[in-house]
Amino acid sequence: MARTGKVAIAGLAAMVVVDAVLVAMAVRHVRGGSPDLTDVVATPLPTSTSREGPAGRPTTRPTPTQYAARVVVDIGSGDAVARARTGTCGRGGGTVELSRDGGETFARTSVPGAQVILRVAASNIDRTTVIASDAKCGALSTYQTTNGGGTWSQSDGSAGSWHRVAKAAASLHAPEGDVEVPCAGGGVVTGFSTLTNSQVFALCAKGTVLATSDAGESWEQRGTAAGADDLDFVDSQTGLAAAVGDRSCAGVAILRTVDGGETWTRRACVKSAQSALPDISADASRAYLAQGATVWFSADGGATWAVRARG
Repeated sequence: MARTGKVAIAGLAAMVVVDAVLVAMAVRHVRGGSPDLTDVVATPLPTSTSREGPAGRPTTRPTPTQYAARVVVDIGSGDAVARARTGTCGRGGGTVELSRDGGETFARTSVPGAQVILRVAASNIDRTTVIASDAKCGALSTYQTTNGGGTWSQSDGSAGSWHRVAKAAASLHAPEGDVEVPCAGGGVVTGFSTLTNSQVFALCAKGTVLATSDAGESWEQRGTAAGADDLDFVDSQTGLAAAVGDRSCAGVAILRTVDGGETWTRRACVKSAQSALPDISADASRAYLAQGATVWFSADGGATWAVRARG
């Protein structure tokens, strides 16, 4: 899931002590009606590079949908990384894993009651926040650990936080409640990235990028990240997006913008034989990419990538 937990979860402090992704979507990130995500072993390729150039046009690719389980990732400070399988409405199955070594290894942590993961936000190796629902996508809860996943506190609801909604929709949950996102052509939100509680970027299923500076009261269309399935912004101008189905990339195409999402160029091609939807999370220089059971890492803003973990 695209990293969405930089500061937007801070509004929950009145309920639980929270350091500033989902999302977004992404949980973001993460990012319904398609089959559950199936893990496929990636083509072994320790490092992937490419010249930056125009983003390729998408071909056949997985349909972005929030009913399908996907793996999302969130970058924290230091060596903290969180990874989650979102689960699906009606089936549940969400899981959360935490890493204390920069994604080299992940340890499963039990988050009782968290069956459909709507957001995972790693702050540091001790503190992670999860927003999740029950298997029926009914009641929402906010969970937090302050001891690296050893124990979790639970609080009803998700007030004060951005996160994806449980079912496919052109909407997100904002700090004050659900907000509509004007995705064109009946598209749904597949990813989002928060810079502050007010300043948020959203990605629609056809690659349209929108931005709000007033916590979702209004949205401005920026540009199109062709074929993108998830995105993450590190500041108001610079962001990365991940796409499968780009005919010029046998794997996951990494796109970059340096003008607030108006234009996107190909930054890299991460070789992979998988077809699962990708999720990306970044900070000023580092980035993590998750696809199925594989996690890649970049130390240079997404220009080059190396496999960090499998399984």
